[in-house]
Amino acid sequence: MPAMNKLYENIIRFFEKDFSEKIKNEPEFIQKIRLENFEKFKNKGFPTLKDEKWRKTNLNKFTNQYFHPLLHNIVKKNSTDVCIVPDLQTVNIQLINGHFAGEEKLNVLENGIIYGSIQSAFEKYKDLISRYFDKLSKNSTNPMDWLNAALFTDGFFIYVPKNVKEINFQISQQLDAPVDALINSRNLIVLENDAQINLIQCDDSNEHRSHFATFNTEIFVGENAELNWYKYQNINNISAMFSNTFAEVKENGKLYTNFYQLNGKLLRNEQFTEIAGKDVAVDHYGLYLVDKTQQFDNVIFVSHASEGSYSNQKFKGILDDSAKGFFNGQILVKKDAQQTNAYQKNDNILLTDKAKISSQPFLEIYADDVSCSHGSTTGQIDDEALFYIRQRGISKRDAQLLQLYAFAGEVIDAVKIPELIEPTKDLVKKRLNGELDVCEDCILQCANK
Repeated sequence: MPAMNKLYENIIRFFEKDFSEKIKNEPEFIQKIRLENFEKFKNKGFPTLKDEKWRKTNLNKFTNQYFHPLLHNIVKKNSTDVCIVPDLQTVNIQLINGHFAGEEKLNVLENGIIYGSIQSAFEKYKDLISRYFDKLSKNSTNPMDWLNAALFTDGFFIYVPKNVKEINFQISQQLDAPVDALINSRNLIVLENDAQINLIQCDDSNEHRSHFATFNTEIFVGENAELNWYKYQNINNISAMFSNTFAEVKENGKLYTNFYQLNGKLLRNEQFTEIAGKDVAVDHYGLYLVDKTQQFDNVIFVSHASEGSYSNQKFKGILDDSAKGFFNGQILVKKDAQQTNAYQKNDNILLTDKAKISSQPFLEIYADDVSCSHGSTTGQIDDEALFYIRQRGISKRDAQLLQLYAFAGEVIDAVKIPELIEPTKDLVKKRLNGELDVCEDCILQCANK
């Protein structure tokens, strides 16, 4: 029997009364996905502290609150900002409250790339969508994925044809409702063989209202294809965001992610990557900077199903005040995945005795010829190093900032897009300085279209 709370009861009532009517015009296979996931969520409810991967994450503050489900987008007239990285040519995608905000709902570029609203793609590209949609996340046991699949209103769709390379996408994902809102968005990215793109994503909240948002993204990386994805999360201090990613990478494919959790009341990223071919390379980097009473979670699962592949997880966290963090990283090496190289490391600095981190690295290996390692460290600022820095006439505060920035440097140095390096450095410096609270301060500049 699921735990009863305001948000759960509101969702069940909303789906059965209002939303079930809205979805009747959708393709039958989408309706089926929605109804199946709604029943799962209805029977289980939200995760609780009894669930293993949620025992450090208490959702009661949010689930006992009322959030308005948005049947249609509610956008203030001045909500026209797109996150822009200076001097980098990009294709821009904007989502506001989970809805695609472009004037053209579907766009086709000269090179054959298709991008736009996933709701619009359901109709125009039904056969293409049906080959991929929900194929990776359908077996999820996470109630947040069930909720998202049942109630998503829109999202973005990107299709990259064979041999199309070196395209930059910039995605602005904004929580901007004038009410406390329940927001659910579903995204799909497909790279055919020998394709390559970069994604730069900014998750912001421009409205000082409390939001409860789930974002589910499925990624298909074809043979010899490559996806590089940078994400910067900076929402207000009263909202929760749950971002789940499911990826499949085929032979000789490459998947690289570098995520920055900068601000928010509760941020939780879950990444599940299936290595489905030989000679695949997967890198997952992350940096989380947490203070006040915030909590940032990261759950990473990489499954090696084929031989001769490589994966690396490198996550670092700095926690201040009474902040909390949770890291659960798992590497699974299946029986046939010989000659696998897989590495995982989680390092943390606690700036107060009230800050807490729960780190759970885990290896599960069924092959013989492998090279795998994992580890976790948690400590404080190095007092001896701090002493020597201060001998140069540097104040204690500045000396601490230098140490913290150096600690974060391993993740920042992994940025591969030249135009993104300095903005990322400046963004982290500002956050460490305590200057970053809402997106208006974002160094990745917001500019009007």
